[in-house]
Amino acid sequence: MVAYEFQPIVCGDTWRSADRVELTGVDGSVLALVGIAPPLLVNVALRRAAEEAGTPPESALFGRAAELYAVGTVAGLSPRDYCQAAALATGVPYSAYARALQTLGTGVAEVPSAVLAELPAPLSGDFEVRHMPRGRTFGVVAPSNHPGPHLAWLHALALGYSVVIRPGSRDPFTPFRLASALFEAGLPAGRLSVLPGSYASADFLISHADLALAYGGPDSMARWSAAPSVALRGPGRSKTLLAQTIDQQALDFTCRAIAHDGGVLCTNTSAVLTIDDPFEIASLIAMEFDKAPLYTATDTRCVLPTFKRGQAEALIRVVNAMTSSSLRRIGGVTDDIVELDDGSVVVRPIVLATDDPHHPAIGTELPFPFALVASWDRALGAAQLRNSLALTVIGAPDLAEEVVREPTIRRVVIGPADPWAVHPGLPHDGSLVGFLTEAKALIKSP
Repeated sequence: MVAYEFQPIVCGDTWRSADRVELTGVDGSVLALVGIAPPLLVNVALRRAAEEAGTPPESALFGRAAELYAVGTVAGLSPRDYCQAAALATGVPYSAYARALQTLGTGVAEVPSAVLAELPAPLSGDFEVRHMPRGRTFGVVAPSNHPGPHLAWLHALALGYSVVIRPGSRDPFTPFRLASALFEAGLPAGRLSVLPGSYASADFLISHADLALAYGGPDSMARWSAAPSVALRGPGRSKTLLAQTIDQQALDFTCRAIAHDGGVLCTNTSAVLTIDDPFEIASLIAMEFDKAPLYTATDTRCVLPTFKRGQAEALIRVVNAMTSSSLRRIGGVTDDIVELDDGSVVVRPIVLATDDPHHPAIGTELPFPFALVASWDRALGAAQLRNSLALTVIGAPDLAEEVVREPTIRRVVIGPADPWAVHPGLPHDGSLVGFLTEAKALIKSP
């Protein structure tokens, strides 16, 4: 018997879709039936959404929704039911969803203050500058790798946009839970739609919403990169720079930066640059990772993501294709893939190393604890650290100004500090509020 069913929500109204797909968990069980919204229904949602956009919701609504999301039974799911179902659907550890109930709950309550914190201080007097929405509809092609990115589209709601979300194919649980909490808290029905759909529906949404936010891999980024109305969130390629001889504190932090929440975050470290011997550093990291316990995704002790066997084998093929005389696999145990009691499998953490600071594999990102350790050449400065969503620097605080000025590094962490930190006004990958608004002059007669 199927445990859950999701049907498209169009401006607060549930639409029964005859086109339904089965959502299976990493253990092979059928978790849910998901009704698919065709492009025509996306068009209906966008037209209705444009009519409903306008005055921002009251700030207190977000506080009510936050409490419902974090501790309430929403749409028939208790917090525990939600964490178990989402973990089984995605393979992301239960603990990541449990933490997100609190962090995302806090973030939802802080949305109004976070929006204000990202806006410039207003002029006053006869001349005013108002930062107003650039459009009325905001489309979101959401990911399934972690619940955290769903906090972003709430900023658009707080600015008065109507939001239309296409959930990730593996995690409809998070956007439907958030939407149900918001509606129950008093959000006007026309302000939010949740439309599971195909790639064609996603493309239609991106093309026809006034503004859009899209998550995806390199192929998706290439497909949408030419559209100025789209904010892209692709692979993080986040890095940790060990600009000092490693000690136990730096080693512990580096392992945490790689593996926190199963290593699935875009801010998890996937490349470690070091002044020490990269093979020795990789060996130290690999020995720590060999201690990682193996549990099913729904076990509260789980720390590693789980997969269907076919997915895991595809990941190992990617790793094997990367290894060569100049990029070696370090440490590790004999079996990369381990079958668990429920039929799912876990991919053990993998560490590669090279002494080539320019190796083309630097920046490779995989959805489990994976890291490539390479030499760092101080003479290259920020050049070797480019194209990083998050760069954590250990041991060279004087480097901060240089790397902050590098346009392709989006956030700089002078560690040890969590690169995934969230705080009102703190941009993640640039300012989404800045993307959503434009400055308008208001001139009053003296």
